[in-house]
Amino acid sequence: MVPSDMQVAGERADRARLRGSEDAAFQIVEVSDFQCPFCRQFYDEAYRQIDSAYISTGKVSYLWVGYANPGHGRAWPSISASFCAGTVGKFWGMHDLLFDRQEEWGASPDPFDDFVRYAGELNIDVESFGNCVRNSLLAPLMLRDYTSVMRAGISSTPYFILADSIAIRGAADFATFQAAIDTLLVLRGASDSEADANEGN
Repeated sequence: MVPSDMQVAGERADRARLRGSEDAAFQIVEVSDFQCPFCRQFYDEAYRQIDSAYISTGKVSYLWVGYANPGHGRAWPSISASFCAGTVGKFWGMHDLLFDRQEEWGASPDPFDDFVRYAGELNIDVESFGNCVRNSLLAPLMLRDYTSVMRAGISSTPYFILADSIAIRGAADFATFQAAIDTLLVLRGASDSEADANEGN
């Protein structure tokens, strides 16, 4: 059940959108918008490969930050839906559904019913989830994201920050991320080649 306490809900949602090992070499931050077609393109063409090669293997951690682009009228409620799902540990499940079905809820006169249906598919209590979305329970977290993105001078999505040092703008392909990530891993002595060399000594 989604907690009704704003502070508790916010803390849980904030933790839930972070993936990967605490011992990861560095973090990738994705600034994204569920209604953004280029964010969907990245999700379809590169995200799963990054997950499989680097996040699930513990090499990097991954933080999703929401930024509602001007003109995307359903961006705010979709971010709210993902964060409300995050309060019960289902952020990434909702994240995947929102991108997989972007055309469906994006064309709906009122996507709220779609979001509630997705919550049901994820075995989230639909009444408490619906209250969370309708009442904008997680607005403080959403506004914190929006403000931090604006202060950083970022005005488009998707936008990625790797290890607080490399920025990638737009729906780059997996090869672009692979080259950047592997370079950073080598610099931090955390690449597979480094590990193999150490084992051989």
